[in-house]
Amino acid sequence: MDNVKNVLIHCRVVSRDSMELLNFQEHVLCEIACQCSLNIVGVSKIISVDNSNGHYQINAMNHAIREQKVDAVLVYTKERISTDKNILDEFMMFCDMCHVQFVTYKQLKDALNL
Repeated sequence: MDNVKNVLIHCRVVSRDSMELLNFQEHVLCEIACQCSLNIVGVSKIISVDNSNGHYQINAMNHAIREQKVDAVLVYTKERISTDKNILDEFMMFCDMCHVQFVTYKQLKDALNL
């Protein structure tokens, strides 16, 4: 995490009934990013049961990754990208290919020893 400066935060829930959880994800991820002195360049929030990566927010995130505008993508859990293993694996490979770290809340929390 030493070379990470710019981070993109991604939050996702499956139901509008879970808006509190969506806002909770954003809050804790922004808070821990600030504790690590990371520059938050964007926050994407999705409410959808759909596991595909066809959402506008995912496309915008992919564009930022491809254009090297971020050093890391921060998520609460990796399943916030997709519960479909193939889609998740492809996204993580895409991040690796573009030299962008994929970081979960727990990984960052453990790194800070919180």
